[in-house]
Amino acid sequence: MQQRIPFFRFCVALLLVPAMAFSASSVGKVRQSIGDVKRQKENQKDWKDLRVGAKVYQTDFVRTGSEAVLGIDLPDGSMLNIGENTEVEMSNLFEDNGKGAYRTRLNIKKGYVDFNVKKQMEESSFEFKTGTATASIRGTSGFVGGEDGVFFASLATGKFDIQPQKGGPVMPVIAGETMFGSDSLVTMKLASSGDKRFVKKLTRIVKSSGKNVSAMMKAAQEADAAHQKELQENNFTLSTKSPVEVCNDGLTIDGSYTVSDPKATLVLKIGKSYTSENLIRVVDGKSHSFTQKIAINDANKTWNESQAEFVLKTSSVSDSKVIELKVNKTCSEVNQVQPSLKFLSYDSLNCQMQVSVGNMQDDAGILTMDIDGATSIEEAISKNEQKRIGLKPGSHTYSFSMKDQAENTVTLEKKLGCYPMKRFNVNVYGPAKEVLKIPPPPPSKDGESPIIKTLQFKIKSPENDPVFLYKVTIKQNGKVILQETLGQIQSLDYQVPVELKRDDRNHGAQNRFEIEVKHKSGFIAKAEKFFEVR
Repeated sequence: MQQRIPFFRFCVALLLVPAMAFSASSVGKVRQSIGDVKRQKENQKDWKDLRVGAKVYQTDFVRTGSEAVLGIDLPDGSMLNIGENTEVEMSNLFEDNGKGAYRTRLNIKKGYVDFNVKKQMEESSFEFKTGTATASIRGTSGFVGGEDGVFFASLATGKFDIQPQKGGPVMPVIAGETMFGSDSLVTMKLASSGDKRFVKKLTRIVKSSGKNVSAMMKAAQEADAAHQKELQENNFTLSTKSPVEVCNDGLTIDGSYTVSDPKATLVLKIGKSYTSENLIRVVDGKSHSFTQKIAINDANKTWNESQAEFVLKTSSVSDSKVIELKVNKTCSEVNQVQPSLKFLSYDSLNCQMQVSVGNMQDDAGILTMDIDGATSIEEAISKNEQKRIGLKPGSHTYSFSMKDQAENTVTLEKKLGCYPMKRFNVNVYGPAKEVLKIPPPPPSKDGESPIIKTLQFKIKSPENDPVFLYKVTIKQNGKVILQETLGQIQSLDYQVPVELKRDDRNHGAQNRFEIEVKHKSGFIAKAEKFFEVR
């Protein structure tokens, strides 16, 4: 087992807070979801997938497809398994009856439900309703169902009270008994009563026999005997105890099987992404051991699964056993895919950038951002998301690091500038127009000496830092005499020697100087200065 990194405790706490707050209003949790399992919420039309770990609420409507099963855990420890091709309305789920007790009622529209219901407290009720009868229980295990006007109920333990919908006396069903019928209900002692592996056979019997109770009774007796014989000859056990913690050694499950049916299959399923080959090697009716080992990790999309299911199928028996998985995502061989960081966009005016964090769905970790080597952000991440981040004014180096639970780490570095749009001025020293009275010198064979003056100005940028400037341009009478860009700009104070022109006609010469300063934000400040030589 690896040493846990201290900062991850914060991530775990962050992930638990919303789950704890949300669970208070739910009345059930999906323990098992295999195959086509859908849920329709009250006053909604859409059917959506119902997955392991999802909350189940009062008034939910659920349905399952062929070879599907939905397992639900209730707050008092009771368990429900909604069988294949079944539709159930959660009419009441742990509804407070005002007497300090609770009422639960499931309306089975078609199909069946097998259950293990804890003993109910006084004044509480737990009922299964079909179109033909209502079964009331106080604590028992078995299965109940109905379709096309035919009702059936079968108990392994405890007691049922059956009330026909058309009225009449309440009829009890006790452990080891099975009741079925339509207009009239009969009770039989069957060795397979309450065995969920027998429910499909019984469902087929009540469907194929129509409403002929005598035919149902005969078929049920024959199916019961065949089922018991099949169980003796075809079965399997798991020696690995549930739950199993999965880390760098992967998942290893040991067990044994006894099979006499040459068409029998025993496979391990993990979610929808993994199904093993047939684990049955010898078909001789004797016990044989097996060991199945697989890698559980995010690379093969199994690391987020919470259950491993073994399924045995023969010509007439289907059995399954589930092992709960506790996948340790701090283990490097489980958590194999490193996070991703991607630079998306950059806005220098609004001083913002966007980065995306990927490969973090169902994972958790810490996103860190440094500015010029100093840590600025340290944030817990538990999903794929885009982050909008404010930039610091000026040009800086932004370094990102995303580390997940198993210390898989990815980094990203960008040098970016932040230049918000702000007005500023260029202040020219002296009056806007200066008149210079400089008599012309006496004629000389060397020509006239140049007239030199200093053009002095200060750039009043809001940051008071030349790094924010893009270009400084000086023109004399429309002609560029000085231009500096970016790194060439080293100061905000300029003292530029300029040569002034004299009017040959002695009318006075205009020397117009235009100063233009462009900020990296795009803002342009301008100023002018005139020298007239007379």
